[in-house]
Amino acid sequence: MINKSKKRNIFKKLIKEIIKGLRRIYWLNFTYLKYIYLSFKFKFSKKKIIKHKISLLLPSRERSKKFERMLKSLIITCKDLKRLELLLLIDTDDKDINEYKQIIKEYENKLKINIFILDLQTHAKRNNYLAKNSSGDLIFPINDDIVFTSDEWDHWLDIEFSKNNFDNPFCVWIDAGNRYRYFHCDFPIVNRKWYEKLGYIGSEYFNFWYLDTWICELSRRSNIFLLTYNIIVKQFSAHSLKNEIDNTYLKNIESGDQGKDDIIWLNTQKQRIIDSKKLI
Repeated sequence: MINKSKKRNIFKKLIKEIIKGLRRIYWLNFTYLKYIYLSFKFKFSKKKIIKHKISLLLPSRERSKKFERMLKSLIITCKDLKRLELLLLIDTDDKDINEYKQIIKEYENKLKINIFILDLQTHAKRNNYLAKNSSGDLIFPINDDIVFTSDEWDHWLDIEFSKNNFDNPFCVWIDAGNRYRYFHCDFPIVNRKWYEKLGYIGSEYFNFWYLDTWICELSRRSNIFLLTYNIIVKQFSAHSLKNEIDNTYLKNIESGDQGKDDIIWLNTQKQRIIDSKKLI
């Protein structure tokens, strides 16, 4: 016979799952209807599509081969490479420094690539350093383990950002293969006004994780974002693909930073509320 305590726990778990399900249904419908609304509004306003300069931020370590794989996919799928700048940051003790430099030399006639070699403690600090040195209208933090799969993704980015007043902060969520992509986005893209309002891309509370999650949380709280399925990237994550496991991945896992960052996330909700209000 189930005692009262067990019954209460079962009931609590059931309520928790129901709330989770309702939240997913809400955000699925919300993001879908918002996209339709903004698209129709833009169409009938007869506004022009604004072409933007795009800055891609890429901290990397000992992944020159993955970097080149990503680079090849970017070049093949991009409509106008001339308006891109790729900012690459690697550590001073990176074993692949010469390989990175060789790859950059090979592709420098096709794409502007700025390489920074210096030591910064966290993933967020690396991205913030690159953002500070960027000049694009749009800021796109990426990973070296992704490939771009949608043709003319940069043109689609112009279209999606043109649906918003560019004088205001805005964020575009892309399709990165997330199971609940209407609830979270890997590799969200923000405009320069977003960066200027906050003064950062990644919150420096964290050791390594939560950069994308923080941006998404601010997006939802401020309601200044758009989810598009027209821009697609595929991530070859070592979390799910054994042949993608490398020293960099193992180092990040063994550091224990994810557990620490999980606790930091729970303790920084107040700051996310404050920062989301800055964007409105």
